[in-house]
Amino acid sequence: MTNLNGSTVMVAGGAGFVGSAIVRELLDLNVKVVCFDNYLHGVPTNVNQLNGDLTIVHGDASNTHSLMECLLSCNVDYIINCIGDTFVPTAYEMPGRFFDINLGVCLNILKAADICKIKRVLYISSTEVYGITDVPLIDESVALDPVNTYAVSKLAADRLCYTFHLEHQTPVVTARIFNCYGPRETEPYIVPEIIYQLNKGNTLKLGNIKAERDFTYVHDTAKALIAVLASDIPNGEVVNVGSNVSYSVEWLAYKIAEIMEVDGLKLTIDQDRIRRLDIDRFRCDNTKLKQYTNWSPTVDIEDGLRKTVDWFRANSCTWSWESFVEGARIYR
Repeated sequence: MTNLNGSTVMVAGGAGFVGSAIVRELLDLNVKVVCFDNYLHGVPTNVNQLNGDLTIVHGDASNTHSLMECLLSCNVDYIINCIGDTFVPTAYEMPGRFFDINLGVCLNILKAADICKIKRVLYISSTEVYGITDVPLIDESVALDPVNTYAVSKLAADRLCYTFHLEHQTPVVTARIFNCYGPRETEPYIVPEIIYQLNKGNTLKLGNIKAERDFTYVHDTAKALIAVLASDIPNGEVVNVGSNVSYSVEWLAYKIAEIMEVDGLKLTIDQDRIRRLDIDRFRCDNTKLKQYTNWSPTVDIEDGLRKTVDWFRANSCTWSWESFVEGARIYR
């Protein structure tokens, strides 16, 4: 394991959901952090007024010059690339933007990392690259069969990281994260969507309520990703990050209603919220992750949901995404 003390880590996309959790966890480790974000999805309030050695840069990673200038001026040692378009339904309408951001920005970061002699890049990928599979637990050897544009763009970036390592010896490792949830969500995924609707009444409009996902509290995910960055996982390889436990959308609905003390829950199926091609179940085999990092989640699902509801209520019962995605809420 590499000791990150005394180093500087750039969190590209650090004002986003997962990125802002990583920023906090790095600061708790007394690591110098550079948050680099263009605020397409992230919001400044996610990283404002944090204690620790934090530099916030409003920059666009699609601009190679701007990115390299930041890397050099801030003496960055490591990069965690959280930048991405991630909300699957948006990809139906804006596929070009998804490839520009998810693949094009990844390429820029890899090129800049080579030129600036970055010690290691951690690329944050997605479980969506596995697509539809019959295996009960998904490990890194499962065949890749993406079934939506978002997933294809992430898989293309996965392979780009691998080939950059082969062709340029770029020190990069890829983490495929399963679903996570918690404070500061920047897209209308299923947990914030349920909380949003239950804050207004006892009727939920959802899509495929039988779908199961492997959920991890976002700060547990952030700790796992930092551990991967510092681990001895060989460069060029991939590791899954998830809890090894799955929950259905229906279970989440009733549990969150219980936590929010909403009586008489009514579930209705909204066909507009069902994906064009859905995946019934994702559950992570995290054996490789534990082998290299000894990581285990510390926040169980009920405690994590309570923390998320408490944050929502403490922040004016508002998610940052509400103003620009009205009518487009379909769970991830």
